[in-house]
Amino acid sequence: MMETLTLRCVAAGVALGVVLMSAAPARAQLVIEPSSVSVDVARYETITRTVALTNAGSEALTFCVSFDRPLQRTEGEARLAGGAAGGGAPCGAYGEVLYRFDEDDLGGGWGPAAIAMTPEGRLFSAEVSGLHRTFEFTPNLALLRSFEHPTVPELDPFPGTWGVGYDTESGTLWWMNGENRSINGQRVTFRVLLLEGDLDGVATGRRIELAPPEGPVDDFVAGGPSYDAATDLFYFVGVNGETRAIWAVDRTGTLAEGYPLRPEPYPPPALIGTPDAHGGTEGGAEGVRIEYAAFPQGAPGFNRIAVVDRWGTSEGEELETPVPAVLFENAGFGPRANPLRSRIDPNGVMYMTFTNFEHTGIVGVRPHPLPPSWLVVGSDAGPEGAWDGTLAPGDSMEVVLTFRAGARAVGMYTSALQAFDAGTGAAVEVPLTLTVTQGTSAEEQATEPEAVSLSAYPNPSAGAATVVLTLDAASDVGVAVYDVLGREVGVLHEGWLAPGKHEFALDGAGLPSGLYLVRAEVGERHLTERVTMVR
Repeated sequence: MMETLTLRCVAAGVALGVVLMSAAPARAQLVIEPSSVSVDVARYETITRTVALTNAGSEALTFCVSFDRPLQRTEGEARLAGGAAGGGAPCGAYGEVLYRFDEDDLGGGWGPAAIAMTPEGRLFSAEVSGLHRTFEFTPNLALLRSFEHPTVPELDPFPGTWGVGYDTESGTLWWMNGENRSINGQRVTFRVLLLEGDLDGVATGRRIELAPPEGPVDDFVAGGPSYDAATDLFYFVGVNGETRAIWAVDRTGTLAEGYPLRPEPYPPPALIGTPDAHGGTEGGAEGVRIEYAAFPQGAPGFNRIAVVDRWGTSEGEELETPVPAVLFENAGFGPRANPLRSRIDPNGVMYMTFTNFEHTGIVGVRPHPLPPSWLVVGSDAGPEGAWDGTLAPGDSMEVVLTFRAGARAVGMYTSALQAFDAGTGAAVEVPLTLTVTQGTSAEEQATEPEAVSLSAYPNPSAGAATVVLTLDAASDVGVAVYDVLGREVGVLHEGWLAPGKHEFALDGAGLPSGLYLVRAEVGERHLTERVTMVR
């Protein structure tokens, strides 16, 4: 039987699940059905469920949706702006500036390059100038102090500093330094080094060399690092001439399998600074998210923060955070380096550095909420319609939840959808549980699909694999295979297909070992499956 959870929002601070005894109907009454969602999904499969939001009150109700964490908070209270400060959005506009610190606050010239945050909320920003200073801030961008960060004496007298990252395994910071020289008018990078130090800038002596050991690289510029514990990798953006990509290396400086990669939906040259890799504790390596500043064709600059998985694919999610207009003032070009989603409130604040002819500094903005990586959120009004809106009395809206097991380990994964009443700040919480099961092999799956899905087996494959596409309706379909640089290496199908399960042979005998992406275009829908070829 379907359960109902009712929230009566007659005043701020009303306890959840409490019904106020009154003869008058509630002015706003948010009902969510069901009150919890729990699904079992076999590995590499998906299941879709819906949650209905209904306004059972007598007045219009504005709402917004988040996950696990409350919306951004100022001085301990939820900021549900809704008015001028929120740009008219029910709970504040994505990209709304919450905090700002610039060189006027410092009283002099300053050039922040990248940002890092500890799990306890200590915020660090390294300076790009030859002064080699790192600044520590509170989460609301109040300056605490500055100190010198490590450099390497054998580098040029003025090596560049291109970023700073926090290592959750050792509790230390890593600064990225580069050795640049001008040779015959051409800037040449001889080395890029990650240098480790403690939270006071005292060097530990450990370092990682990133530039190729066989010789200098023309105009190689890097930004980073961002460390993720689930993969034990350092992520950064590397620019070598016209080639821009996301790189990932281990603690020896060895390039990780599948990197450098061209991210979707905005491949190079739409990349800048450092990617923010995070979230791997939720779902292991499959839970890693990478956020990076993107420069779409025709945009004024790096005007949005895109979200992809660790293989650079977005799988149709609409989770971008717009860059605030202040970063474009006085010929600004958008973020200078990496975005950073707060480690203490991931749905609450995103930090960005900026530079222009007038000012340099850091802003904290309201980002787009992130669901857990195993969940895709949509609605009957489209991908963006699920996140906020207005319900007239008696109106309902369905939030569509697609649970994705992917390659995650067998086990239970939990989260919670939160629907906020924008008028009061009160929320209804709907627990979500995904239990990943081993399931059966792809060839034994039922022929009547619950939704469109794409999978492959065996995976990894020693040379021959089967790609399985299931359709819920007849569609015009294209299925192709790409390498990690975005080059098409094979076409498996083009044309109409009937509803049901369809299998295609992927002959990898002529393909080098590595990661490949199988992409299916089903009408206006796009699906991606990663396949690893081994020898």
